[in-house]
Amino acid sequence: MHEVALMQNLLRVVEEAAEKQGGGKVKLVHLRIGEMAGVNTESLRFAFQVLSPGTRVEGGELEFEKIPLRIKCLSCGEDHCPPELTFRCPRCGGANMEIISGREMDIEYIMMDEEGDSPRAPAFSPTE
Repeated sequence: MHEVALMQNLLRVVEEAAEKQGGGKVKLVHLRIGEMAGVNTESLRFAFQVLSPGTRVEGGELEFEKIPLRIKCLSCGEDHCPPELTFRCPRCGGANMEIISGREMDIEYIMMDEEGDSPRAPAFSPTE
């Protein structure tokens, strides 16, 4: 189950980002996960529940946003979300496709509660 290793890395990144923002408690981690990322969100949620105690994320929430597979035909330029995992262009029938989205796994934002401040602290991206 590679979701445990993914969650260990994710918690490390969240901890580092929270420390850079002043070290408050993390209330919410919002992830964008592509349809083709090969990640089982239920396993990831379970890993979060098991690994988050003792971290800044303990008691926080994990939220997922599913990113659909989007492909572009390199022959005619058609850009679409295939209804099934078919890599044929609905316009020209070509099979020369480029995946535009659907393989990502990103931390979209982290919401923190700053000690003693408002109940909803500002959201930030760990890349800021």
